[in-house]
Amino acid sequence: MIGAGMHVTRTAARGTRRGTVIAVHGIMESGPTLQAAADVWAASGWEVLAPDLRGHGRSPRWDPADQLHPGDRLTEDLVAVLDDVLVGTGAGCGAGAGSQLSSEVGPGAAAPEPLVLFGHSAGGGVAAAVASLRPGRVAGVLLEDPFWRLPVTRHQDRAVAEQAYQDLLTRQAQPLAELEARGGGAHPKWDPGELPAWARAQHDADPALVRHGDVIPTPPWPDLVRRLTTGGVDVLVVTGSISPEVGMTARHRRMLAGCGARLAVVDGASHFVRRDAPERFAAITAWFLAGMTRLIS
Repeated sequence: MIGAGMHVTRTAARGTRRGTVIAVHGIMESGPTLQAAADVWAASGWEVLAPDLRGHGRSPRWDPADQLHPGDRLTEDLVAVLDDVLVGTGAGCGAGAGSQLSSEVGPGAAAPEPLVLFGHSAGGGVAAAVASLRPGRVAGVLLEDPFWRLPVTRHQDRAVAEQAYQDLLTRQAQPLAELEARGGGAHPKWDPGELPAWARAQHDADPALVRHGDVIPTPPWPDLVRRLTTGGVDVLVVTGSISPEVGMTARHRRMLAGCGARLAVVDGASHFVRRDAPERFAAITAWFLAGMTRLIS
């Protein structure tokens, strides 16, 4: 447990160490559901820290009496995790394109290692919000089909939240083995090895948080992206092509380009790009992470 008591799954870097990725799952998932991607990044020298967001996995439950907007609470939790990482490793002083290294790096000092934030779906919104709160400490932000609403609002549509809640209750009523089988049938492209962690995460998710639905941080996402890119942080959004199963609509894509972010579209992938097209996802993210090490070398 680090950072606000969050449970974190840690995957050690192998070979030459390159830096640290803090990987943030989507709603109703957990840190272990990112293990396949973490293993790929670790093989290239990246340590991967995958926290369970509040109300998920083995982290503390969401408190319905909490007066803070849930999305902002998730952001505060992840800021605490990031700050613990910075204190513990000295990571994150790397700069994105066009920005300067910390003045604490003197002549002859070892180059600081880069810190990258990854987020999927609602976790993408949280990751971007956290990065914007720590300017100069994050080298890059890598987002897998982030859940960003249009029009930009602070609140989830009540019907959407209620349906997600009812669907979660249905999945939680199923034994894990049955849920795995149903998940495999619904997502035939997924590696069967992904299913046990996915099913376990469904059982561990907090229905009250899902029913509330307001899990996207309150700062408008176009402002967050623009703040990151103008501050020298490289932002890449990886999305799929299967509509309406992906969140990044044509309007999202135009807005992202206008905010200075880069976009990679994977043909034949849905909202779960890393599971539908794991080899393509691995290649795109490896290219992005390699760019982070070049920036500070």
